[in-house]
Amino acid sequence: MTDGVKIFRDAMVMHLVLSLPGDGQSLTASQRGALVSALAALPPDIRAVLIGWEAEGKGAAFGPDLPHAEDLRAPDLSALCHAIEGCALPVYVLFDGPLAGALAEVALAAHGRIAMPKARMLFAHKRLGLIPNCGTTQRLPRLVGAAEALRLLRGAQGIPAAEALAMGLIDHVIEGEGEGEGAPLEAALAWINGSLARTGKPLASIARGDGFRDGRAYLAAVAAARADAGAADSVDQALIDCVEAAMLLPVPQGMEFERSLAADLAAAPRAAALCHIHRAELRAEQMPQGLRAFAPAPVRRLGLLGAAPAFSGLVLTALSRGVAMSLVETDRAKLVAMLQTIASRQETAVASGRLSAAQRDADWARLAAVADPSALEAADMVLIAPDCEIALPQIAALTAHRKGRAVLLTGRGEVPSGAFRLILTGRVAEIALPQGAAAQPAVQAIAFLRRMGLTVVPIGDQNPAGIAGRLAVAAAASLRAMLAMGVPAPAISAALTAFGLKSPALVPPEGTAPRDMPQAEIIRRWLGALANEGARLLQAGLALSPLDVDLVAVAGMGFPRDKGGPLHQSDQRGLLVVRRDLIQWSADAEVWKPMPAWDAFVSVGRGFAGSLSPR
Repeated sequence: MTDGVKIFRDAMVMHLVLSLPGDGQSLTASQRGALVSALAALPPDIRAVLIGWEAEGKGAAFGPDLPHAEDLRAPDLSALCHAIEGCALPVYVLFDGPLAGALAEVALAAHGRIAMPKARMLFAHKRLGLIPNCGTTQRLPRLVGAAEALRLLRGAQGIPAAEALAMGLIDHVIEGEGEGEGAPLEAALAWINGSLARTGKPLASIARGDGFRDGRAYLAAVAAARADAGAADSVDQALIDCVEAAMLLPVPQGMEFERSLAADLAAAPRAAALCHIHRAELRAEQMPQGLRAFAPAPVRRLGLLGAAPAFSGLVLTALSRGVAMSLVETDRAKLVAMLQTIASRQETAVASGRLSAAQRDADWARLAAVADPSALEAADMVLIAPDCEIALPQIAALTAHRKGRAVLLTGRGEVPSGAFRLILTGRVAEIALPQGAAAQPAVQAIAFLRRMGLTVVPIGDQNPAGIAGRLAVAAAASLRAMLAMGVPAPAISAALTAFGLKSPALVPPEGTAPRDMPQAEIIRRWLGALANEGARLLQAGLALSPLDVDLVAVAGMGFPRDKGGPLHQSDQRGLLVVRRDLIQWSADAEVWKPMPAWDAFVSVGRGFAGSLSPR
């Protein structure tokens, strides 16, 4: 291995395999340099190069890349793509599973693309408010035409291998010949050798012109996309302009045009916010550092103690994913209400076509509703509903009954030793992992909650409010304070709506003299209260990272994704400026009294983003 690149030789084909982390950074500068060097020093008897990769996590291969400081080092991704494209020998790419970001740009620069049947390609830059900057908007339409290129770039959705093959985006799909360990590589090498024998070296994507065959149709597709795109959608407009430039400009000018538009978008606040949240999501996909050595125990049967209708969605998800369920409730009325809620949601899913009758019946058969808590002894994991009438010794007995089994407690009750606090807000699951928490049940719980489609955010203590609850209290307090100051409720609602939020019902106190306040100040005060609480959470150790605070706000509480979260907003404004504002506003209400932690964050000089805690 050289700088994260494994180099193999198979007869007359050089095989380069990249080892990728799961942190959203597909290619380091060292790996790019190793690839460029390998391509420049190929042995004279080599006929072709095959590039592949192995990834630790889905974030590495499936999603736009995030800029890291190391990215500034040469060679950059554009130089690597140019080296691949200009290689004297044909360069092929082999991939299995999802492919996006830098790896998709590398694949497009290659002379041929070979995929496994379950592979997908994705051009997801738009999700981050960006466009590709290494030639994708120039290469892709040359392969598939303007209409398909714009659909893929603007839609930012994965395309299956079979569909990509049909449109000319990839050159070969390995079907039955790729089964078994090592078989995909053998099948790819056999296809490469056969292809070279039949047709010789293929053209690079940038030299192909299949997508330009019908110039009128190409320009008509560009015009239709432009008519469809919103004038305010700068990313859409840039993608359309670049695809049009692919036909109208020479290749070097088209590449430069793409780079110029990409740089403008990357400098915009929207892109910074979206990249920030994407980074937070990638962090949440990683198992906390101290738990990575443990494999999660399977959860084949989930025990749910207490019939809480709010858990019906989780129950349905678990059932649909093959998990059996023991629902224990001694109150018959509560049990019937819970079962009716589950049945009603199933029937709605059947009526809409999202669930077949056979699947509904199979799911229902996996659900056992009982009154005897002893049924929980067979469960692989236990979830205790809020307001469940169970004594602490009984919960402790559940944790002790089977070593390594996770017991999750929701609600505000006391958490006994061995159990974990769970706080559900939207699609976010906060799980308390205080110092010394048992590793095996923690890993099992995190893996199961992710399997249920939840974004899991570990927190540092058993506080029943969690990050979401504490932020919600601070947000509400700031709104009440502004109402008490005389700011009209319609003005506050208008400011929140313009920011991208759903305004809560606001009831102003009686007898307060009206006070004008600009929308910008209303939002700054609201954000300041959230950031102040975020600083308090970090100082107390409840929140383990500023990224977690922002992720909970966005994924769990409806904070606008393209604003990045309250702590990101503070970083963009400047912590010293926000601290000054809080000091000025502190006379109006306690919620704006700056936490002592502000001084520590300001002294770091890098904002909240510079104080990330490793997992």
